[in-house]
Amino acid sequence: MNVNGLKYDWSSLSQSKANAATSLYNSRMSDYRYREDVTDGYVSLHYALPHTVFIAGVRVDNVDYTSWSPTSSNNIASEGFTRRNGNYINPLPSFDIVHHFPWNVNVHASYSRSIGRPTPSNIAQAEKISCGTDDDSGVASCSISSGNPNLKPRKAHNFDVAVDKYFDHGNGMVSATFFNKIIKDDIYNLTNIYMQDGEIFQSSTPMNASGSILRGVEFSALDRSIHLLGQVFDLSMNATWMQGHMHYSNGTTMLRSDHLIYQPDVLVNGAVTWHIPAIKGALRATANYNGKFLTGLGSTRDENTGQGSVFMLNMALWHQVYKNVSFKYEVQNLSNTHFNNVIGSKLQYTNNTNYLGRGVYFHVILDYK
Repeated sequence: MNVNGLKYDWSSLSQSKANAATSLYNSRMSDYRYREDVTDGYVSLHYALPHTVFIAGVRVDNVDYTSWSPTSSNNIASEGFTRRNGNYINPLPSFDIVHHFPWNVNVHASYSRSIGRPTPSNIAQAEKISCGTDDDSGVASCSISSGNPNLKPRKAHNFDVAVDKYFDHGNGMVSATFFNKIIKDDIYNLTNIYMQDGEIFQSSTPMNASGSILRGVEFSALDRSIHLLGQVFDLSMNATWMQGHMHYSNGTTMLRSDHLIYQPDVLVNGAVTWHIPAIKGALRATANYNGKFLTGLGSTRDENTGQGSVFMLNMALWHQVYKNVSFKYEVQNLSNTHFNNVIGSKLQYTNNTNYLGRGVYFHVILDYK
């Protein structure tokens, strides 16, 4: 390297002992392992009448897991691992009824029990301390993250009722769905912010809630054959409104949150595709809106963290250049959307903003039928 006649002695970049120790600590504390063996069995019974179908079934879900977590003492990581074993078995019944009414109308009602397993990091990640750089909250100068080996999987009783109406010779459909979920042992991140030795610490640990409920309504519509001004379009959209609450502990007191983790109040998605026979391709635009949502619950409501609402527009064009070969051009985040990390009892304060820019992609598609 020679800039304006100045030479730099690269040998002076040797790592200091302090940096080497920090690097070794970060490497070892991130080196957790997790193994999960899942065994499932399912049996179902189907019974059909001229206009009604009944489906009853049960799935048995058995899990055996082992985690290996690194250990540390006085912020010095050891080479050994702490091994933990666990297992659980759950029967998961379900029952569905579908009735076919005249005028191409179907009514679908169902009940099911489902299970959501913790991620490997939720269980096996060791306590890790990181200082010197701001974390996602934009508040603390030191962050502590750890897994929870005693974490239970979330279990839910799910109730759904849907009404579907088909039209345009089966090319179009409108649907309205009501759903209600009663959740036990929902998983959330408990965040604590405190002062220690002149530094602001933020700790985050996955925990189980005592009880949660999520309910909402979804409306969707699509038509794959809309003729307008001599052109053919596909149109689809769906909108969901959700409401939920969770009872959880901050370590000393039972609290209530009026939202679940990652649960916005409103979701809206839409897409329109213009088919262009002259180029044997199409032009498509998609739009998505996601309301703000929680990502972590604090020991007080003012310490709740989340992500702000987001609107994003994407576009894509594809055309055939040769038999079985097509080119596709895609622009993601055409609206140049940015993402806000927010905090507060109502997620009303912005801590930092992430500008991701646009993504431009070129694809070569080989299609052999």
